[in-house]
Amino acid sequence: MNNLANNFPFTKDDFGNLCATVDLLILNVCKNASKQYSQTQVMKILQGYQSLKYPLMAIWESYGFGDISEISTEITSPIYYQAFKVDTINTLQDIINGVISQNPFDFYGKINNSDKVVEKLVKAYRHLLANLQSGRLVF
Repeated sequence: MNNLANNFPFTKDDFGNLCATVDLLILNVCKNASKQYSQTQVMKILQGYQSLKYPLMAIWESYGFGDISEISTEITSPIYYQAFKVDTINTLQDIINGVISQNPFDFYGKINNSDKVVEKLVKAYRHLLANLQSGRLVF
């Protein structure tokens, strides 16, 4: 870990578990969506939900936890991750506002305990946002 991780609310292991949990929740969302939508539409839904993972990848990489390949899956697009880093502050603020206003994991059907994960995501996202806004982190 480096100085960016000062006051970060998670240990490396806890944060790695959060990243893995987000992947599982995204898969559950897609499973629920597949009951209502075609496979093509579910793939588009999956791509959209991957945007929740990009701030986590930025934290993992920038805070010195390790290489993003350690928390990425084969469905996580490195191109979209790099695009996230172009306008990170505004994009991150939009993501935070969105997940606060509605739990994204319950959009296609209620997923138990996902509210707790959203609370953790918001903590992590806000920490990243504070580092970006202060200029301690620049992409």
